[in-house]
Amino acid sequence: MLDILIKNGRVVDTTTGTDEIKSIGVKRNRIVNLDDYPADVTAEREIDAEGCYVFPGLIDFHAHVFHNGGAICVEPNSSFLPNGVTTVVDAGSAGWGNYRSFYNSVITPSLVRIKSYLNVVNVGLATLGGGPTGYLENVNPKNFNRDKIIQTFDEYKDNLLGLKLRFGRELLDDKGLYLEPLLETISIAEELGVPICVHTTNPIIDAGELADYFRPGDVYAHIYHGTGKTPIDEDGKVKQKIKEARERGVLFDSSNGVAHFDFEVAKKALADGFLPDIISTDCTCKNVYNPHKVVNLPFVMSKYLNMGLDLKTILERVTTIPAKVMGLEGEVGTLAPGASADISIFKIIDKETIFEDTVGRTMTGSKLFKNQLTVRNGSVVFRQIDF
Repeated sequence: MLDILIKNGRVVDTTTGTDEIKSIGVKRNRIVNLDDYPADVTAEREIDAEGCYVFPGLIDFHAHVFHNGGAICVEPNSSFLPNGVTTVVDAGSAGWGNYRSFYNSVITPSLVRIKSYLNVVNVGLATLGGGPTGYLENVNPKNFNRDKIIQTFDEYKDNLLGLKLRFGRELLDDKGLYLEPLLETISIAEELGVPICVHTTNPIIDAGELADYFRPGDVYAHIYHGTGKTPIDEDGKVKQKIKEARERGVLFDSSNGVAHFDFEVAKKALADGFLPDIISTDCTCKNVYNPHKVVNLPFVMSKYLNMGLDLKTILERVTTIPAKVMGLEGEVGTLAPGASADISIFKIIDKETIFEDTVGRTMTGSKLFKNQLTVRNGSVVFRQIDF
């Protein structure tokens, strides 16, 4: 007998290339090969997914979940599981000085799987967003502690993916900084042999020139921002150096947030064939369930669906690609036998919905991803009351 048997759903898995009506079985915390079981196999819990899509558990690759440790951070289980998200990457909420606390108080007990980038700033984003008394992190590289950063990676290499730096002009100008924080971050990353993830909104140099510094595997976050020097050239195309960066293996993450998505930039980039490699939310307490701008990952996915991206293109960017970047290919982001039993069941409903960008431009869409049920590690952890 199986623990869970999901029947009659349209299974879409961009890792295996599956798109068909079929059943998915779960035993303990793994997806099983139903060919190994009799055709009339039963399960402790059978779920009829007729009229629904069955996806791998979604991956939100850019969020902030150091709950009670960072002013902008959300509680992970309540913020993601109801939305079909079973794996989250924290984008540098903690630095070496408070990472142990983050790991012990949030990552270890969390039902949502959490991997993370380590902020090069000693205490990460502990003070960011704390109302009128909050202040931005100090990115002066004179304050980076290379030895402690390296030690933290050695202790937590099971969880850490790379280094995070926020590189907006607002963090640099008042300190008289230019490229120094970026160059030092890259230097430390080179010593560690890890990638970097860089917040690029409102860069101090041309967006294309900034991309020149990125190496294969590095993540260029907020690719569709519209503040300051944007990724779009004077001809309305994506800058050539950004395209060249992609060709050499740099990854471009949409990481929406409330301040990092501009419809004009995104439409021009998409028209030029420049899709994001990853679709993520940059989820914080400022934008989670905030109508029109972010809300959650299915809402951001819905925006791209209404902008013309097809289902498989979107799903690949919230399952297959981020799983590969995390080094968890075959474990998450797939419904293949042997993978972790992380599953989301969705409907795509007809609903007029307003999507808003950073500066208040809006788009009205007609389709919306709506999660019906979430399985995490072999257990049902969320179910709509009417499903």
